[in-house]
Amino acid sequence: MDNRTPVVGIAAEYNPFHNGHLLQMASVRERLPDASFVVVLSSNFTQRGIPGLADKWSRTEMALCCGADLVLELPFLFACNAAPEFGAGAADLLARTKIATHISFGMEDASYDTRSILDILIQEPASFKRSLRGKLDKGLSYPRAVGGALEEELPGSEVFLSKPNNSLALSYLLRIGRQGYPLIPLPVQRAGSGYHDLEPGPLPSAAAIRSALQGAQDSRWPRWAQVVMPSSTLRLLEETRMKGRFCPGPQPLWPLLQALLLRSSPEDLRKCAGMDEGMENLFFKRYKDAASYDDFVESCVCARYTRSRIQRQIVRLLAGVDRWSAAAASRIGVPYARLLGSSERGKKLLRDRARYSDIPIVTRLTAVKDPVGKLTAAAEFRASKLYELLLPKPELDHEERQRPRFER
Repeated sequence: MDNRTPVVGIAAEYNPFHNGHLLQMASVRERLPDASFVVVLSSNFTQRGIPGLADKWSRTEMALCCGADLVLELPFLFACNAAPEFGAGAADLLARTKIATHISFGMEDASYDTRSILDILIQEPASFKRSLRGKLDKGLSYPRAVGGALEEELPGSEVFLSKPNNSLALSYLLRIGRQGYPLIPLPVQRAGSGYHDLEPGPLPSAAAIRSALQGAQDSRWPRWAQVVMPSSTLRLLEETRMKGRFCPGPQPLWPLLQALLLRSSPEDLRKCAGMDEGMENLFFKRYKDAASYDDFVESCVCARYTRSRIQRQIVRLLAGVDRWSAAAASRIGVPYARLLGSSERGKKLLRDRARYSDIPIVTRLTAVKDPVGKLTAAAEFRASKLYELLLPKPELDHEERQRPRFER
C-alpha cells in the first residue's frame, strides 16, 4: 500500500451497524476496488443527543468486523452537536490526519448539484443574511431559518435541506470548501426507510432497529434483526446485553435532569454551551409538570427548538459543557485524533501516513497535552461517565481502562 492508494473516510454513528452501512461500503468499492476505509465514529452520545445502544468501543468492533480499517473517535463536543459542528469535526479529523483521500456519505438525493447552495453559504450574500436574520427573529429554529432563506435564493433547496442526510452531507462539503481540504466527495444514494420510519422493512431505518431492539422481551431479538444486520453486529449486541452494557435509552437521564434543575438558577444554566434564546426559562417552566424524559422533551419542542436540540442540550447540561470550552473547541477544530480500533491493513495505514498528520494521533486521552485538547478530553471523560449511569451495570472507570480494539 503506497500513498496513492485511495482511503475513504466515513463519518458514522453505527447505532447499530446494519446492512445499509454495508451497502455504502459496497457502493464505494464499486468505484474504488482497492480502497481502505477510515471511520470517524461518534462518541457515546450521538448527533441527535441520544445515547448509543452500545458504547463506542462495541460499535468500533462492529465497524472492524464489517470492513473498516481504522476507527477514529469524533469527540463528544463535536459528536453531540448540530449538523454544522458534527460535519466540521468529521471533516477536520479526516483532513488533518492526512490519512483519507476521499469522504463518502449517504444522501437522500445523491445526484443533487450542491454547488449553488455551497456558494451561497460560503459567500453569504446580503440578501441571504437579511432573510436569515428575519426568520430567526420570527422564532424559527436555525435549520428551518437557513432552509427558508436559501429557498428565496435558490428555489427547491429547502426541500433538499429538509432531509437529514442531505443536510449532514452539506455540512461536510461546506467545511471542506471553506477550509480548502483536499478530500474528494463520494456521495452514495441512501437506500431504505427514513430516520422517522419505524416500520421495519427490507432496509429499515436505524431508529426502527433501535426501537425494536430496546423493546425486545425475554432476551430475544426480533426475528427480522437477522435479515437487516450482519451476524457480527448481533453477536456484539448480545455480548453487550450479557455484560449489562446494552443501553435501554435516555429515560434514566430524567431524574438527573430534575435534580440539576432543582438546585440551579437561570444564571447557572446560561453558563452551559448552547443554552441560548431563553431556553433556560423554558426548561424551568416545563420540568415541573413533566412526568418523564420523553414528556419533558416533547413539551419543549417548538418552532424555535427541534427535538434534537433539546436532547443535545440535556446531555450538555448533565455533562457540564461550559460555553468557553465549547467555543474554544469550535474555533480550533478537533484538536487530536484518538484511535479506537484498527485492522491489520489499518495498522499499515498508520505506519505509512500518520507521520504527516497535523494533529496528534493518540490511543489514550491522558496523552493529550495542548490546552484545548485537554478541555475536549475532559468533556469526553464526563460524557462517558454520564453514559455509564444509563447502563444496567455501570462502570464509572470504564473509559479510563479502554485500549484500541483490533479486528477479530
